[in-house]
Amino acid sequence: MKKKKKLPFIILISIALVAVLIIALTKLGLIDTATTYAESEANYAKTYKIDNLKDNSLYVWQNSVDKSIEDESNEFLICPKGNTNIDFDDRGVAGVTFTIWVPTSDDYQIPTLTSQDKLLYVSKSSVPDTFDFQRMYENGYSIGVTSFTADESDHYYINYMVTDKDDYKQFVNSKSDAKDLGGLSVAKLYLDKVGGMEVTAENVSDGGVVTGLTKDEQYICEFYTGTYYQDYLLTASEHTFTAFEDFTCYGYEFLHSNCISIDIPEWLTSGYYYINGIGLFRYVDDEDVGAYSGEPYDENIAWNEPLILYNEFGQVIYNPSLQTDEELTEEDAETEGNDAASAVGGTKAEWSYSLPEAQDDFGAQIVLSELANSDIAAVQITKPDGETVSFNENNNVIDIDLEESEAGAYAFSLINISGRSFTINYSTGDTYSGVGSDDEEPIGDETLDEDYSMED
Repeated sequence: MKKKKKLPFIILISIALVAVLIIALTKLGLIDTATTYAESEANYAKTYKIDNLKDNSLYVWQNSVDKSIEDESNEFLICPKGNTNIDFDDRGVAGVTFTIWVPTSDDYQIPTLTSQDKLLYVSKSSVPDTFDFQRMYENGYSIGVTSFTADESDHYYINYMVTDKDDYKQFVNSKSDAKDLGGLSVAKLYLDKVGGMEVTAENVSDGGVVTGLTKDEQYICEFYTGTYYQDYLLTASEHTFTAFEDFTCYGYEFLHSNCISIDIPEWLTSGYYYINGIGLFRYVDDEDVGAYSGEPYDENIAWNEPLILYNEFGQVIYNPSLQTDEELTEEDAETEGNDAASAVGGTKAEWSYSLPEAQDDFGAQIVLSELANSDIAAVQITKPDGETVSFNENNNVIDIDLEESEAGAYAFSLINISGRSFTINYSTGDTYSGVGSDDEEPIGDETLDEDYSMED
């Protein structure tokens, strides 16, 4: 009797051992099995017929110049919505920065728009009256946490739980490994160190995002609940964007098809834009096209170059999206002085107040008119040295305490005041009324004390 051959069994065992070895080497980083960006993009950039575009979606029609919308060689790239911390329409929530997280695995899905392309919008039911070009600040790669705020000791925290146990979701990306922060019972969650690096103003962006991290690197993050610390191993797996500048635009073109083409303003500059809360895209202007690497992250392009300009008093002196640009000259600023205020879109007021000399205890009180179902107002103050501090409304009043204050101009930015007027009374005895209020009388139900000081 012939013996059974064991060769197939030996081959199977060998294959299994090789597979285990490959997995082990991959985990050790000795073999790179990651899909390259070019490979991912090639798989994503498929050719679509115009009839296949999804309803209520934003697309980049690549290389559209001199082409028909019906051409079967067209490439339409959908603009991803990303993971957001709050709804697009809730961007004015005090203490929270509207944030979009795009995981590194989906980074290739952000399409690039140039002057050779068109931006398309598809809807079966309506054409928008306006197109909200929400410009997003490109923060690079970070952990899935946003809106860190510094306390008076320059330690950074998020308002983890204020009124509801799910409030932390306004700050934490539940689709990242930062979701492990859920379930902590604390009003403020402090972050002291990331990978041994102390969290300071040097590595936290204006939107409250930790910057300077390496894509997909893991970091031991030292959080504090009260005075007790807890270490979490978190990954810089999120390409993070925070609200930066907001522009309202109107132009579009019917294409004799199932979509419209949104006009791209000639003043638009390289950056990331989120249109009507529908989709995110990367715009590269003609000056940067030759320099852009084509990768999802290119630190050599100035993605965050401001378009809206301010003067030394914190007033808007140039906004390219306004049909009539009213530029404020230095002579105008000197004439208007501390009483100069600017309302932007009816939801924001900006002005400046100058201290002639340093004070030990400088503060103010803002009283706002009552308005049912209004958002919580908040004021951000930029000190002469550039430091910013914020204070929130409580029962139509915002109390401001700046403690020891140096001489110079303090820029005030009051947000979420649509339909409301206000009066601010400084601890110096000066009073200023703005945004439709009567200069002769204080507004709101409370009467301001002309001798108001922070000690009262």
